[in-house]
Parts: sequence; C-alpha cells; structure tokens
Amino acid sequence: MIAIADSGSTKTLWVLSDGKGLEYTFKTIGFNPYFVTRDEVEYCMSAAFPKEVKPNEISDVYFYGSGCSNCDNYAHLQEALSTFFGKASINIYSDMLGTARALLKREAGVAAILGTGSNSCFYNGTEITKNPVSLGYILGDEGSGATIGKTFIKRYLEGRFDAELTKQIFAETGETVTTVLNSVYKGEHPNRYLANFTKTINNHIEHPQMQELMRQSFRDFFGNYLFVYPDYLKYRIGFCGSIAYYFSGILVEELEKLGYSRDNVFIINEVTTELLKYHLG
Repeated sequence: MIAIADSGSTKTLWVLSDGKGLEYTFKTIGFNPYFVTRDEVEYCMSAAFPKEVKPNEISDVYFYGSGCSNCDNYAHLQEALSTFFGKASINIYSDMLGTARALLKREAGVAAILGTGSNSCFYNGTEITKNPVSLGYILGDEGSGATIGKTFIKRYLEGRFDAELTKQIFAETGETVTTVLNSVYKGEHPNRYLANFTKTINNHIEHPQMQELMRQSFRDFFGNYLFVYPDYLKYRIGFCGSIAYYFSGILVEELEKLGYSRDNVFIINEVTTELLKYHLG
C-alpha cells in the first residue's frame, strides 16, 4: 500500500491505496517544514491516520509539500514520517512538482498553481526544468486569490465600482476601511483573508467590472508565469487550485485569445487523485 500527500501551509490531504481499489483518505494540518516540528508531525499523524490501516503496512510515501523545494530544510519532516511509518520509503518533493505530475503525468508542458497563491513551472515529463521566482502576494503572485482579493478590496474601498455594485458588496461583506485595514495589517493570515473576497467576485461575475478584474488578473499571470517559457504554445498547459477551477470559463477564454486550444488546457481543483494515477500508472 502507498501513501500520497498534498500538503500546504494550512492542511495536508492524504490518500492511501493498495492499487486494487482499496483507498482511504484523511486530513492533517499542513506540514510545511518551516512551520512544524517533528513532534507535531508525529502527533498529528497518530491522531488522524485511519484505524483500519497499520502504518507499517505502507511501503512507499510520496509527500508533496509547500516549503519542500530545499532538501536541507525538511530533514525533521522526513525523520518524523520515517518514524511513524516504520518500514516505508519516504519520498519528499515540492508542491510544484506534485502539481506538474498530477496535471501532465509524463508529458512535457507548463503546470500552474492558481489558488490562494500562484506559481508555474516548465516540466519535461520527468522533472521541472524552469520555475519563475515566487515572491508571494505582496510582491508577486499575480492571478492568485490573494492578489485578486487585494485588487478587489482596494477598488471597493476607493469607490471605483458602480454605486449599485458597491451597495451589494457592502450588504454581503459588511467591510469598511477600518475592518479591512485591521484584518490586513493586524490579522494572522492576511493572504487568506484577501483571497476570501474571490467568493464575492464570483457572486457577481456577470458584472462587467468583475469580468474586467478577473480577465486582467489572468493576463497579469500570463505575463509573469507563462510568457517566460519559449514556445509555450507548443505544449499542454495545466492548472490546479480554486481560482483556476471556479473561474475556469474566463481563464480558458483568455488562454484561447493567446492561441491555445481547449483540448490542450487542463484544470483540476485538487491533485491527490491525479497523483495517485501517476504513481500507480
């Protein structure tokens, strides 16, 4: 039986499979090695692991996580997983490689993340060969939920939406200059707070001002995370993440304007199911 994990900073989605149809899924907190200790990993795994399976029945663990691109950073995570699983081979990879394998399997192409954050890579079917620098939602992350939410709330507070739309946004969110500034500058997770405004955008997506906001956001993403790859139109492109998934119609239309065929665009919301296919295929 193998175990596959897709880990962000807030949660980790796990799937266990024997390759013959028997599967178990569960969740733990995010195991970003920058933020968790070895003891926390072992405790959370013990608490959440399915009772029907013994950890030493797992032969291979494939862990894809944020904060795992630098092998010098995750030794304590690897030790914790090795201790918990006992007999398993522990394989730790970056979340970007997980995205590429989930979307493209063993084909070459561009893989992209459009969720709370954003990023992309060029994948040759085996490994990542190019990956733009990721600067986070303050300096980068164009097309991400956090950056889109930041643009949205700025325009709302500056009174740049029409009067009726502004009234509707206030009725739905109750947000004022004071509440926004407190949440952004004093809150624990301002990126998640900002990304949450994409739900409001989606509620009014037929409004021309919301359409323009989303289309420009995707064009900004292309400029920073797609055009950096020579001959990008020759390859398939895949996206994962909530922004790509819930705004897929607009995203695909903007990609078609660049010259992409719909047949060469793939969009998924979560990667674990597709990673299972990759490792069992």
